[in-house]
Amino acid sequence: MKSKTKVLILSSMAHQDAMIRGGEVLRINYDFAGSTEQASNLLQHHRYDLVVAVSDEPLIDITAVLQMITSHHSATKVLILTEHPDETELLELLQRGFTGFLQHDRKHHLVDGDTMSARGSNGCTGIPCHFDGMLGQSEPMQRVYEVIRNVARAEVNVMITGESGTGKELVARSIHKRSRRSSEAFVPINCSAFPENLFEAELFGYEKGAFTGAAQRKIGLLEYAHKGTFFLDEVCEMPVSLQAKLLRVLQDRQLRHLGGNELIPVDVRLISASNRQLESALLENRLRQDFYFRLNVVNIHLPPLRERKEDISLLAYHFLEKYLHATEKDILGFDDDVLDAFERYEWPGNVRELENVVERAITLATENVIIPADLPPNIHPTAKRRHHSGPNMTLIEAKQRAVDEIERKYLLSLLLKYHGNITNLARESGMSRRNVHRLLKRHRLDPEQWRKRY
Repeated sequence: MKSKTKVLILSSMAHQDAMIRGGEVLRINYDFAGSTEQASNLLQHHRYDLVVAVSDEPLIDITAVLQMITSHHSATKVLILTEHPDETELLELLQRGFTGFLQHDRKHHLVDGDTMSARGSNGCTGIPCHFDGMLGQSEPMQRVYEVIRNVARAEVNVMITGESGTGKELVARSIHKRSRRSSEAFVPINCSAFPENLFEAELFGYEKGAFTGAAQRKIGLLEYAHKGTFFLDEVCEMPVSLQAKLLRVLQDRQLRHLGGNELIPVDVRLISASNRQLESALLENRLRQDFYFRLNVVNIHLPPLRERKEDISLLAYHFLEKYLHATEKDILGFDDDVLDAFERYEWPGNVRELENVVERAITLATENVIIPADLPPNIHPTAKRRHHSGPNMTLIEAKQRAVDEIERKYLLSLLLKYHGNITNLARESGMSRRNVHRLLKRHRLDPEQWRKRY
């Protein structure tokens, strides 16, 4: 038999009853410490799988406890238990070494009895799964999050690469948000959106009379971004002549307006992005080598969606929830065939394409689940609206499909009714929690998606 997980709770008596009830279900042994001294004594004599620190305990210095754990028990995970999660504070705690967070209500009950197991089992504890507008629990995305954390507070220039639709601007905004420049402007510009003559004027600004139509002095985008972050999207589309001028500005930290003589100081952090192969752009002389080296101090590569298929279901349910707010439809989830089709498809448009497909499916849906007929033909070419089992299958296959559909719709209705609470779902269905989890996994239903809606 598997041994019980050993957990240390840094908490007063108020939280203990809820913790003990949860431990009986999840096979967890708890120790409690009401002060820093008690925590230090227990950590000296015991090894714990997990430490949960309650954020509002006045007698416990959680930073000091974290230092003890990182020094002597590096494998131990540390979570914060809080009533009102503050994203900025939690991000700081995560950067200092905490693993994630749990939430409790005013009566000191865990918001959901499955929070600990659900967030621990998929490697997605708290914020790392939902990261500054990005969503993903796959290993490639966890690596991206880690690089963002590491480079955000530095002043180095960053180059973000990846196919269209992977979220390069989200990464740039995340770096800015976590940087020392976060209180200043974030100025994005798409290098493919301007003709060369207009691009230079927009970038550097101009004086009155600098050219026909320059009726008054105007500062450029670089000057507007002073002390902040300047984001060059599709940087390989920037004219080579402008690359040389921008390189001089980055080196000298000053610029001249078109038609002007005054040197204007400018201090920006440059983040660039491209969906092209940078090596090819260099060989084709579309990107100056000296400019490339100035931009590409740190490279962050975003994986295409086809290389992070474990995130597809998570993203699909996220977009379902997002676009259901704009409709009166009550759609519970996705048919298994739809999720199969999502995983088989290559997604050349990446996350942006998946979002559009889900929005389209919601618009066309006539049932309480998204079915293959709601998808574009290129994703599910043989899809037809079905109300009965088709003739191209055996009786056994037809029966199994009918059972699967009924089973899935039943689970979806209970998830909606109980807001994803597994204990209540198991009680009404007459199944054990183990069997409920098995069926949810089989039908690829994540109860966390129903908890987030309420």
